Amino acid sequence: MKDIVIALPDEKELNLEHRIELTHRIVDAMEWVQNGLGVQIDIHKPQIGDKNWHAHILLTMRRFRKDGTGLGDRAVDLNPKIITVNGKKVVIKDSKMIHEIAKEETNAYFAELGLPYRVDETSEVPGKHIGPRRIRNLINEVLNENELRKEAHLKIINDADVITDSITHYKSIFTKQDVEKAVKDIPDPTAREQLVQQVLSSNRILELYHDDGESSKYFTTIEVRNEETRIIRIANKINDQVYYNDIYNLKSDIEGLANVSEEQKQALRHILLSTSGVRVLRGRAGTGKSYVLIKAHKLATNRGQKVIGLAPTHKAVSELRSKGYTEVYTVKGFLYNRKKIFMQDSLIVVDEAGMVGTKAYAELFRVVRNNNCQLILAGDEKQLASIERGGMFEMLSNIFGSHVLVNIRRQSENWSREAAMEFAESNILSGITLLRQNNCVRFDNTLQDSMSKLIYNWSLSKFKPHEKLVITVRNKDVDILNSSIRSLLKANGTLKGTEYERSIDGRKSLYGRR
Repeated sequence: MKDIVIALPDEKELNLEHRIELTHRIVDAMEWVQNGLGVQIDIHKPQIGDKNWHAHILLTMRRFRKDGTGLGDRAVDLNPKIITVNGKKVVIKDSKMIHEIAKEETNAYFAELGLPYRVDETSEVPGKHIGPRRIRNLINEVLNENELRKEAHLKIINDADVITDSITHYKSIFTKQDVEKAVKDIPDPTAREQLVQQVLSSNRILELYHDDGESSKYFTTIEVRNEETRIIRIANKINDQVYYNDIYNLKSDIEGLANVSEEQKQALRHILLSTSGVRVLRGRAGTGKSYVLIKAHKLATNRGQKVIGLAPTHKAVSELRSKGYTEVYTVKGFLYNRKKIFMQDSLIVVDEAGMVGTKAYAELFRVVRNNNCQLILAGDEKQLASIERGGMFEMLSNIFGSHVLVNIRRQSENWSREAAMEFAESNILSGITLLRQNNCVRFDNTLQDSMSKLIYNWSLSKFKPHEKLVITVRNKDVDILNSSIRSLLKANGTLKGTEYERSIDGRKSLYGRR
């Protein structure tokens, strides 16, 4: 058995259910269960005053027998991978791979929940795990050691190249403010400013300008530009490779489809009959991209074409699988297991392509090129972006062209489709105006009036309590609304029993600090 500890986020917006869901996603991403291993999960909340939420994962080293009666052979094929770098064999440690997967899944989950947080890169000088309070007296020396590690970290971030690399890991372009944020831990303001100037004056940095020659106040690096150039070069080669199987019948199949709009047929012609190896399908949420991809999969497979579905997250993979895709992977899972997957002359469909990072695109395109595959990229560059450095989907759309689905189909009424279009085009005021005209948004003169009417309307709503959600910005407004709604629930008998109240108003934090 192997015991693995995974750090979980402490953000106050997350509850235990969120952390359970995140842990399950990490376990799914590691594909332990899919490979026949047994997994036991224990989630530990911090002791009072601590912030170290974490999960203990107990993992069998042997696979379960197919009949489930016990454990069989050791899963030696899942041992740490060995790669060759500069002629030397290097072991990719399990801990490093697990950390990377956990970081990716956590960042993706944050983005899915609409939270602004991101997991930091692994420190070059990582700290030791500090255990529960009851055993702190046994490891007090770790505190001093971690202070030394923090000092070492400050020395590391004094390196301009380290700062640049840490920023461009997540962004293709950046501003001076991004650099200032990266060096904020350096206590000396003069040293901070000198380091900012050192980063921006480096010969690695390229300043970006508008077409009229005016500075955009954005920067990139030579390495980022070169990587994007390589991706475009490979994409051009993919664009020249086209493999068809029964194209004339496929065209006839599209024309004969029922319950498909002419706009959707045009999209199917573009992604299935195009003379280009790279086909891009764009559209805002609700325009029917998923429906088109379902039809594309069915049409292609019926004519003998092997179709492989890819997506950046496990949730998106599950969506593809539930809609009929039989062979589907996360992008990273596909690349990791590419030697085991037969894909020659396949049609590769990437859903949510706007969330795929630049490095993943670079590796994916090499695989697609080497196996003479066709490529469909579907997404919306204005929806969630990639966690790591991205922007390639929009660039590929501009270079190779795209078919754009415009008509909103998720809403049934004309005004709601129009409102969705306004929001999709960033016309926020117009969208809100339509919602207000159709009694979906209400405004009041004062906050107190608004909250009073909200509570009153909440009480009259026909929906059950667990089907109603109240959202506000400030914590003190949350307290007022929760207290008022609880009073209503107690009055009508929905809430019963003894009520206990906890208060932390007397606690002081950073007292005397500015």
